[in-house]
Amino acid sequence: MKEDAAALRSEIRALLDKMTDRGSLLYFSWLVQLIAKDEKLPPPEVLKKLHGVFVRVTAAFRTRRKISTDDWEMMFKYVGVLGNDLDVSRPLALTVKFYREKAGLTRLQLAKKLKLPVRLILKLERGGIKDLSLPRLYELADALKVDAGEFMDRIYKLTARVSF
Repeated sequence: MKEDAAALRSEIRALLDKMTDRGSLLYFSWLVQLIAKDEKLPPPEVLKKLHGVFVRVTAAFRTRRKISTDDWEMMFKYVGVLGNDLDVSRPLALTVKFYREKAGLTRLQLAKKLKLPVRLILKLERGGIKDLSLPRLYELADALKVDAGEFMDRIYKLTARVSF
């Protein structure tokens, strides 16, 4: 039984790795997590709409455009704030540290760029912050000199590895 589950996880990871559209990738990852937890799925017509919402929200995030109220409402109704009970504190911490070091910044320099106390950067890099608002994520990505989409992709990839 364990071998079957491991093989299935491996197949799912391989399929997800082949996807290039971020919105679809996030949607299918969310769907697989629901199935893995044996949670009740929304009806097929809602799942179709949700796929479109994931694609639009991801595109809006990447291009820093406003997300429609309808899309936000549907996302929060079915997905929640961070995708059910998904804890992104550790992937967020690893991502911030990775890009901070890549940019050649100290924690103090990053704190000054963001006009935040250095203790907050320490807390962030230690996994003590569970979520950030979208504007704060944009500011963080800018301060680290990384594209917001790339920043979120790294968090997502680390989160996906933890959740499977």
